[in-house]
Amino acid sequence: MSLYLHDIPLPQAQSRLREALEESNLWRVLGVEPIPLDENALGRVTAEPIWAKVSSPHYHASAMDGFAVRALSTGGAMPSKPATLMIGPEAQYVDTGDPLPIWANAVIPIENAESLDENGQITQDIRAPKSIRIRAAVAPWSHVRPLGEDIVATQLVLPKGHTLRPVDLGAIAASGHPEIKVARKPKVAILPTGTELVPIGSKLKTGDILEYNSLVLAAQVKAMGGEPTRYPITKDDFDLICEQVLDAAQDNDLVLLNAGSSAGAEDFSAKVVEKLGTLLVHGVAVRSGHRVILDLICRRHTFLTRRLSEDLAPSN
Repeated sequence: MSLYLHDIPLPQAQSRLREALEESNLWRVLGVEPIPLDENALGRVTAEPIWAKVSSPHYHASAMDGFAVRALSTGGAMPSKPATLMIGPEAQYVDTGDPLPIWANAVIPIENAESLDENGQITQDIRAPKSIRIRAAVAPWSHVRPLGEDIVATQLVLPKGHTLRPVDLGAIAASGHPEIKVARKPKVAILPTGTELVPIGSKLKTGDILEYNSLVLAAQVKAMGGEPTRYPITKDDFDLICEQVLDAAQDNDLVLLNAGSSAGAEDFSAKVVEKLGTLLVHGVAVRSGHRVILDLICRRHTFLTRRLSEDLAPSN
């Protein structure tokens, strides 16, 4: 006697599930919501491509502390024949990140220039010398971060369906977005069932089993980017379980019914899902997780997955 309606390979079970979701127009993003660009955006999934509004940097910037110059004016400078450039018309002090003067196209690092006073003597006042002496020429755009070096306006920053990492948040901010559109988090209801189950912290008596699978499942859902809701324990009563499942289906995208997916006298999950929707799978040829049930409640546009307790804890 078979304990399962159909014991099928995992790829076949996955295929049935996807086909059912596609037919019900549920194989898609559940919704789109705008959120502020802050640390709470970490781990969210982009609902549309993100295009740069501004370039980064949005001006030609110095990449070094030093002096902005015209590269041409440094030509011929050598250790044996240094060149002197006047502050103002030929050189200007800049810190890292400062915009270059419109006439400049290179930067001489401060360690490669000698600051001179009005008498041509070396001075320690590196920010306001009268001239600088250099002993090597520089090529155009040396030590410069040109406009758009990191990001160019209109460039694709991130594609749709991308899970945001810390570095992505910086890239989005640099491209000029104060908020982004992300996929709504799936809402997942977790329904523990079993007359023998008692809440964590209960004073145990013989036959009691602590219910902790819902805790583990909720943590897994949260780690995968969903919003879990743990429901109270429901006793092994067919009508009560049906009522609880329907209630959970109203406000959630996914219902995890734990457990009752085997073939015992009080294993009601298969009967519940047959009554409320379309039974897709009962039994998958994998270890562990053999007694998995997949079901779709089409009239409520809610997908239900049945999980057995043995997936996580044989004693629960």
